[in-house]
Amino acid sequence: MDAVKRVLAVGDVNLDLLLTGLDRLPAAEEESLARGLEFLVGGQTATVARALARLGLAVRFAGRVGDDDYGRLALRELSAAHVDTGSLIVDPALRTGVTVVLSTGAERAYATYAGSAAEARHGDVTEDSLAWADHLHVGSYYLQAALRPQLPELLREARRRGRSTSLDPGWDPSGRWGQEIRDLLPLVDLFLPNQAEATAISGEQAPEKALAALSALASPDAVVVVKMGAAGCLAGNRAEAWRCPAFRVNVVEVTSAGDVFGAGFLYGFLGGWNLPEAARFASACGALAVQRPGSGGIVAGLRQVQEFLASRQEEAVPIKLIQEADIESEPR
Repeated sequence: MDAVKRVLAVGDVNLDLLLTGLDRLPAAEEESLARGLEFLVGGQTATVARALARLGLAVRFAGRVGDDDYGRLALRELSAAHVDTGSLIVDPALRTGVTVVLSTGAERAYATYAGSAAEARHGDVTEDSLAWADHLHVGSYYLQAALRPQLPELLREARRRGRSTSLDPGWDPSGRWGQEIRDLLPLVDLFLPNQAEATAISGEQAPEKALAALSALASPDAVVVVKMGAAGCLAGNRAEAWRCPAFRVNVVEVTSAGDVFGAGFLYGFLGGWNLPEAARFASACGALAVQRPGSGGIVAGLRQVQEFLASRQEEAVPIKLIQEADIESEPR
């Protein structure tokens, strides 16, 4: 990447209370014992911001935290990762959000008190920040109660300035999966749902069909990536589609790995890489993240990703799906 790209990340930052090593996720009225306990600064947008900064990009974060210990911890952790927090507002009227994560290592369940994580606003994005940025990234769309009604105008404003845009929807706790997000797709250059989100938003149960449906809703050059965990990913646009397998690694903890994967793909996207290059790089970022307990999803840096890729040249090789018929007929 010749010039360092500047990314403005808008959205959520919160504290993650991570209970790990459960034998299984408890049902109602049951209790399961965790083998590990971690307090991490999390939030989809904050994780992407930190991962991008560790990969060497210039990153500025816009959002809100409460004037409390958790908010101060978030500020310290983001700053330590070289994320510019000058646009992160400390709001004394809010409490910093908390997510409780129950994890077996392979499966997770979440319960979230959104608090300040749902209070980012269009007005928090200053004129200076938009002028500074090359790219606008918005995370946790469905969590952003205050920002959602204003997001179309923010995306339009970024594009009027010639900035590229990306969106990670996150999960819709209401289960409605309404039309609003589909209406946003023409304003987004890179869309990053996971498989469950992609199928819910598109109405298509097969991830290959979901990719095709979402690509049809987006602008002609926009890229859609369907994150599928251990099954790898699909990446495509209206002209082409690729399947990239996941790297085979010892999985310790999967929390935040999808967000690190998204940061890796965004890194390649901003570098002008082709789809298979970006997908394989993103897969390496995710593979490194899942091997680290309590990492908060943060990869060590660009050199580590490059060394990992160099050591695994024959693995996770992307496969091109030439046309829609091939996308639909690929084995599930």
